[in-house]
Amino acid sequence: MEKKVMNNEEGFTLVELMVVVAIIGILSAVAIPNFKKYQAKSKTSEAKLQLAAVYSAETSLQSDFDAYAECLNFAGYTGPGTANYYAIGILGNAGAMAIVNGNGAGAACVGGVGNQSWGGAKSVGGYVAATGDLAQVNTAGRFGNGLTSPVVEGTGNSFVAGAIGAVEPSNNTAALASKWAIDENKNLIQINVGY
Repeated sequence: MEKKVMNNEEGFTLVELMVVVAIIGILSAVAIPNFKKYQAKSKTSEAKLQLAAVYSAETSLQSDFDAYAECLNFAGYTGPGTANYYAIGILGNAGAMAIVNGNGAGAACVGGVGNQSWGGAKSVGGYVAATGDLAQVNTAGRFGNGLTSPVVEGTGNSFVAGAIGAVEPSNNTAALASKWAIDENKNLIQINVGY
């Protein structure tokens, strides 16, 4: 009787391994950019939530004083703290236009500060949103109330609140950052995508 010897080696060939590596490379080339985009997009929910809170505070203030005002502290709005991506608020001059009532008079804002905005504290691509960057939130009059930036109209009849922040490392300047705005009619617009 002749004995048969079988050469039964198990394992993958080099070609099979290279095909698997190529497939993984193609999948990661597609998936990683999409994942980063979705991650940046999810960060914009912070701006929407905080602007909705500013809107609620302003409408509450308006129901008490018949006018909107810069003093968000007095209205009961508390900023998001130090773990935020966005600078959020309404631009103003220190001590100017505190709580405005129908005849233009009003109470002093808490601490005498008219500029009620909260700066971002998370660095994305080396950029941290600052309160002064809110001036970059230019609505170009899209709300129909004549306001083009996050301010309260002089008589207190309308307002625009803004949010600006870096949510994508490649858009790490105030000019390229994500920008949002809301007005007294709860119209929310995205001015610049930023991702």
